[in-house]
Amino acid sequence: MRLHDQNASFRFNQSGLKKFLGDLECDVMELVWKKCAHGQATVIVRDIYEPLHKSRGIAYTTVMTTMVRLAEKGILKIVDKAGLANCYAPAQPRKEFIRKNVAWVLDTFLKEYPDDAAEYLANRKSGSRTAKRSR
Repeated sequence: MRLHDQNASFRFNQSGLKKFLGDLECDVMELVWKKCAHGQATVIVRDIYEPLHKSRGIAYTTVMTTMVRLAEKGILKIVDKAGLANCYAPAQPRKEFIRKNVAWVLDTFLKEYPDDAAEYLANRKSGSRTAKRSR
């Protein structure tokens, strides 16, 4: 998801990072962040494909296309080549990705519904029970 793209979407019906990313994009990024947090500076498609193929039976080209698209969206970055393979790294740590996306969602609500959003946040911060979800 391009954070400032007019086509970006927030999926209320999903949990976790799937609110911001598609299902496969989420699985790819979780693996990339995990591998890069455990000492790998970069990953190639095969590093991500192998565990996904075991759990999903997914095609190599599907993972490759997803990683290219994540790079186009600025979520992954291509930092090197290993032969013909691109070496990818996350554009930002997982925590920073979440923080920026949460800020984007909150800014959207504050822009579209400034009074309601501000009132809700003020009540939420003060611990007031009047900040209830409406259905």
